[in-house]
Amino acid sequence: MEDIFHEEELRRLFGKFLQKDCSEAEIRRLMAYAGVDRLRPVLEELLAAVDVEGTAGELYALYQRPVDKVFSNLSFLTDDLQQQQGFRGIFSLPRYWWAAAAMLLLLVSGTWFFMSRLQRRETVIATVYDKAPGTDKALLTLSDGHVVALDSTGKGQVVQGNTAIQQQGGLLKYSAGAHAAGFNTLSTPRGGQFRLVLPDGTAVWLNAATSLRYPTAFDGNERVVMLRGEAYFEVAKNAKPFRVQIDEHTAVEVLGTHFNIHAYSDESQISTTLLEGKVVMTKSDALLRRVVLNPGQQAVADKEQLLLSKQVNMDQVMAWKNGMFNFEDMDLPAVLRQLARWYDVEIIYEGKIPARKFGGEMQRDLSLQQVLRILERMDVKCRIENGNRLIVM
Repeated sequence: MEDIFHEEELRRLFGKFLQKDCSEAEIRRLMAYAGVDRLRPVLEELLAAVDVEGTAGELYALYQRPVDKVFSNLSFLTDDLQQQQGFRGIFSLPRYWWAAAAMLLLLVSGTWFFMSRLQRRETVIATVYDKAPGTDKALLTLSDGHVVALDSTGKGQVVQGNTAIQQQGGLLKYSAGAHAAGFNTLSTPRGGQFRLVLPDGTAVWLNAATSLRYPTAFDGNERVVMLRGEAYFEVAKNAKPFRVQIDEHTAVEVLGTHFNIHAYSDESQISTTLLEGKVVMTKSDALLRRVVLNPGQQAVADKEQLLLSKQVNMDQVMAWKNGMFNFEDMDLPAVLRQLARWYDVEIIYEGKIPARKFGGEMQRDLSLQQVLRILERMDVKCRIENGNRLIVM
């Protein structure tokens, strides 16, 4: 059978690709060459000759969603991939596919991040230190003061009165007795996250640097928990109202619904975002003391007021729960506060804080050095000192 793949055509198509002169049919043809083992060294040579600023994996991490969207429209690729066992999107492909995906995205968007054999500028990021991303870990403080350390590998059961508490990896689940034995507190440190199923069946996802205090059984007229930090709730339907107390003035009241609360002490605002059902956010010391939310809306409270917003970036609100950072329209301090909580670092500014806005997404499973290399491409220069201090230069 005649060989329909030729090195000359591969080189010609790749050259047209770099000149932004390929039709979709030619792009399809170029991508088909990646599956030709005989010509794979040629393709890798061509990719290596393009000086990409940052690794292909980091480019893909920065532009995962639009890259996946672009590739999902190329039916020849997705049809073939979905037949492969264990298909998990672009990240299941070899490194040269990441590079090709990043290049394709940049081609389609008209934005180019690579230079033709220009000398790389000298990196300013120290390579001595790095920080792994956060993991499933928390501390469970029982009503008698006993503290239990939890992590992703733990399995076991704690019996507290007539309440059984079961841990399986990053999940803590209660099966309630008839009466509460007291209040427990689940706390995640900086660099930690955890899931919790309350005695009534309500599921809670705790972000880093978050604590939730709750009874071991809801035997009163309402279900009340106390939150500091950020958590996503899927409240079990029940005749008893469910209330999240945030501080002495601010609370969220629901019956059965899905919502996210962002209430960190180092943030100037507290926000509640509703995904499903209906909730009421109250602030007793504000002029407007009560706001009713419908799905897709957000209530925001600061020191003086309570406001309702109907224009909400839901992808950004839920990014942390979905394993992502979403920095759309954020300033640098807001971006770094998120990184500080997830990587457990202290942020120190050496000079004036750059006044600029950010955009895009990154995965939360990148190491801190990988994140810093991405920020460096955005002209944010940092270094790590002593393993836990992030210096912004």
